[in-house]
Amino acid sequence: MIDISQFKEQLKKFDALRDDDEIQTEIVDCIKPQHAQEWSAELHPSVRNALIRAGITTPYQHQAEAINRSLNGTDIVLESPTASGKTLAFAAPMLDALVRNPGSHALMIYPMKALAFDQREQIEKLCEPLRIESFPYDGDTDKEHRNLLRNHPIPILLTNPEYLNMSFLAHKEQWEGFLRNLRYIIIDEMHEYRGFFGANMALLLRRFFLHLNRIGANPRVFLSTATCANPVEHAENLTGRDVEVISARDTFRPKRHFIFVNPAIPDFRYREIFRLRIEQAALSILADRLQALVFCPTKRFLEDALRNCKRKAEEQGLNPDEISPFHADMKSDDRREIQQKIKDGEIRIVFTTNALELGLDIGGLDGVILAGFPSNIMSAWQQIGRAGRGWDKEAFVLFYAMNDPIDRFFVGNLKVFLNKPLDELVIDPSNEELIRRHLPSLTYETDGQLSPHEERILGSEFYDISQMNTGTVPKGFKPHQNLNIRGSIGQSFELKRGNEKLGQVSEMRRFREAYIGAIFTFFGRKYSVHAHEADAVVLADSEQNIRTDPSFYTVLTPTGFFDGVAYDKIEVYYGVVNLTMNFAGYRIVDERTGEPRELHQTNDAYYQNNLHAFWINVPPSERTTDGIVALVVVQC
Repeated sequence: MIDISQFKEQLKKFDALRDDDEIQTEIVDCIKPQHAQEWSAELHPSVRNALIRAGITTPYQHQAEAINRSLNGTDIVLESPTASGKTLAFAAPMLDALVRNPGSHALMIYPMKALAFDQREQIEKLCEPLRIESFPYDGDTDKEHRNLLRNHPIPILLTNPEYLNMSFLAHKEQWEGFLRNLRYIIIDEMHEYRGFFGANMALLLRRFFLHLNRIGANPRVFLSTATCANPVEHAENLTGRDVEVISARDTFRPKRHFIFVNPAIPDFRYREIFRLRIEQAALSILADRLQALVFCPTKRFLEDALRNCKRKAEEQGLNPDEISPFHADMKSDDRREIQQKIKDGEIRIVFTTNALELGLDIGGLDGVILAGFPSNIMSAWQQIGRAGRGWDKEAFVLFYAMNDPIDRFFVGNLKVFLNKPLDELVIDPSNEELIRRHLPSLTYETDGQLSPHEERILGSEFYDISQMNTGTVPKGFKPHQNLNIRGSIGQSFELKRGNEKLGQVSEMRRFREAYIGAIFTFFGRKYSVHAHEADAVVLADSEQNIRTDPSFYTVLTPTGFFDGVAYDKIEVYYGVVNLTMNFAGYRIVDERTGEPRELHQTNDAYYQNNLHAFWINVPPSERTTDGIVALVVVQC
């Protein structure tokens, strides 16, 4: 049980809350789910016995309904809150199919590696007594295991969209033994597939289903989501297949204490003091022997907060080893070790990004801290959903508003946030530009030949455009490597210190944080950036009491217009813009005194990108300095 008054007093004791802060609190009471009377009689006895031996004597009502419909051959989308047992709902019929059909296979597709790792751990408990093997197939799988899995396929593989494209389709001939006997496809966290990423995933799935149809495979599909207002529409847009929904929305929830804080911080030092408040809140929770995830707005914020928090923990007699980072740039072995230590309770405070936003099941997690409001309502509920994953356990949600209008609005209107409907998700698999990006891969996979009946799988737009663009792909060339599914992520660069491989960094983060001469923080330790290699950033040991403050400026230049309209003096355009971020240099600052040591200037470094954009030209005479400058888009 959480005594919220004592909890707030502890936060004040650590200077994480102050009397002049604006604080709103709300308690959302627990509604427990309803159980079905027994497991479905249609479920294979060995699967049913494995579930009972695992301590799951009866399913929840929504699980039972989803399992029954899936067993009867229906493609399902399950919509239910976080911690509602979605994994069990799709694992049971999947295992039933594998047990009844020896030599058959299942493919589980996840948007993030951390989620796949966590889900595999859950299903292994059920797989072990059934002697069913599972294994990940992604960028962390070594070459030896990849060859083994292709040549001697096991029942369950876990993968991601990139490897569905780069391996299962680009090297389809090597996967025929696995795919011909594919009985189940699981698409978990389907709300992650939205916008650009979602439209690409929809086209990728259409290509995949077309290939399966050609080799005689007709697997059932099971999708799941916790944060989607239009699950049937979104699932059908994503897959191009008819689905039925099982909905358990608003039928149950755990008990959570919401504490929303607008901290009283002067604007001129806001970010520095804001980060300090987050650090002190984490220390307060550590001192209380609670366990929490701290969701940070950037990796730079994460690394700085982690380093300071570890140092302060040691000074205050707390255990710094119970504080850890978690983000996608870490080595896979480090990420998995940290995930396991979180579950074992060895790590109590985790500074993370949205890398742990999805699906991590930690029954003992006491709460979450949100350092600023996430990018959307859906992400906020995903992060909140990491806490309170047991019906007999209370959890806290501690949100600190940054100094922007949206954050502060939700602090003043907490009930509005709690009652706000989920977002309806939109993807456009008819987008001609994206279709054309998939055409070379589709041509490779079909030898440029499509039959009229295959239009129902691809969809009319994809089929029509492909028919108008018949051609061939050069022998031996696989166009899949040129398809960017998630957007402008760019290249990843290895982080090296001598012969030691520390992790990786994205192209954008290399430009903004790991420029040559930068003091770069990784895993709570500071390094100096010694050099850039073709595929790596070379680090060296650094003083731990200095930092570098970079200077950037951005230039946006319209280079092409697709459409435009004028409303009196205001002009609205859709077209192409050239975005150039220029690096002007950096200062070295002594953190002990706050004084700059030296200034390094440059005008040689820049990052350039051409983007499709929507923009509004407002003449100076029409601009205002009053109120909130915002754009509202109304969908008709």
